[in-house]
Amino acid sequence: MTEQVNKTSILDEMSTSYAALEEILASLDKMQFFTERVIPGWSIKDMLAHIASWHHRLLKWLEAAVRNEEPAISGPDNVEEMDKLNAQFYQENKTRSLDEVLADFRTSYQHIFDIVQAMPEEDLISPHRFAWSKGEPLWQAIAGDTYEHYREHIQQIQEWLFKS
Repeated sequence: MTEQVNKTSILDEMSTSYAALEEILASLDKMQFFTERVIPGWSIKDMLAHIASWHHRLLKWLEAAVRNEEPAISGPDNVEEMDKLNAQFYQENKTRSLDEVLADFRTSYQHIFDIVQAMPEEDLISPHRFAWSKGEPLWQAIAGDTYEHYREHIQQIQEWLFKS
């Protein structure tokens, strides 16, 4: 996002990228959700569970911000911590049904959207609003766990579909 960041632009980016991901999901047949070659070892179902898991971490941050409290979780602070969390998320979700994963993905997205929509703009864009955010504005965490994350995985799905 190179333009001026404000609550409207954050919500627009979230809804546009979410809709693009939902559009590509709608084009898939049920078996394609289970093919494990989209990214090494992961199916599209696994990818959606992974996104929902990051949604849940973001929700902990947002809910803490709304209460003006420090979140009970932090990080990840480096690639190794992120990889470890991703592996944990995979293990926690690998046996869940597709319907459960899709419902969780969609519900968690809507919950994030609703919280962001209700938050004061200053809470989203001020880099020093929350001491625990280490000088980073909250919108950057929102971007990383929503629209930037969706775009990353949309690209992977599109590349996989092109090769198929």
